[in-house]
Amino acid sequence: MLAVSATYSDVDGSSDPADAVRWQDHVDRWPQVQAYKRRVTALLDAADPVLDVGCGPGGDLVGASIGRAVGIDHSMTMCAAAAARSAIVCRGDAHALPFATDTFGGVRTDRVLQHVRDPATVLDELVRVVRRGGRLVVAEPDQETLVIHVPGVAHELVDRVKRLRRDVGYRNGRLASSLPAELDGRGLHKVTVDAFPLVLTDPDDAFGLPTWPALWRNVGGFTDRELARWHDGVEQGRQGGFVYSVVFFVVAATAP
Repeated sequence: MLAVSATYSDVDGSSDPADAVRWQDHVDRWPQVQAYKRRVTALLDAADPVLDVGCGPGGDLVGASIGRAVGIDHSMTMCAAAAARSAIVCRGDAHALPFATDTFGGVRTDRVLQHVRDPATVLDELVRVVRRGGRLVVAEPDQETLVIHVPGVAHELVDRVKRLRRDVGYRNGRLASSLPAELDGRGLHKVTVDAFPLVLTDPDDAFGLPTWPALWRNVGGFTDRELARWHDGVEQGRQGGFVYSVVFFVVAATAP
C-alpha cells in the first residue's frame, strides 16, 4: 500500500533516498514551516544539550542557536547529509534510543511521530532521555485539519482523497491533537500547545497531491472519470484557485 510513511519510515529503502533529502530541505525553507521551527527553538532556549530525534538532513541542528546538539535518524542517507553539514549525528531507532536515561536538557522531534511504527513507545523514549526539568518539544501536522480545494472537483471526491491522505498516507495521521494528553499522561507538566497553519496555493508543492488518486486508485475505488476530473482540476488549479491547508501543532512540556 503506497504511503508517505512508507518513504519516511524507511528512507534508505525507498525508491529515491536522495529525493527524500531534497524534498525535506525544500519544505524546511517555506516561511510557514520556518515560523513553527522558530517556536520550537524558542521553547528550547535554555536547554543543553539538545537531542533532535529524526533529525533528517540536519538543517535544524546547524541552522538554529540551540547550544550543544546531537541528532539521531534511522536513515543512513539522512545521517550522511547531516554529517556533511558538520552536524553531530548518529544512526539509531527512535523506538530504542541509544542514550542513558536523564541525559538531555531538551529533546525535540519534528514531523517524525506521524511515520513511526509505535508512537507510544517513541514518546516513552523521548520522555526517558529528558532529565528532570528538561524540555520536550514535538511538532506534528494533524491530517484531520486538512483542507483542500481543487477547482471544479466535487466535494465528495475531495473528501475521499483527504481520508486516504489521513488514514492511508500516514501511519499516524491524527496523532498531533492527542499529544498534549499523551504528555500529560506521562507525568510531564507545563504542557503548551501552539498552532501554525501551512497554506499552499500551488498543487505541485502539495506533497504529491496531483498523483494521489492514481496512486490510491484501487484502495479508493476511483473511476477513470474521477481520475480525469482530478487531473483537469489540478491543471486548472495551477492557474489559480487551488488551496491546500494543514495545521502544525507544536506541543511542549517539562519533565518532572
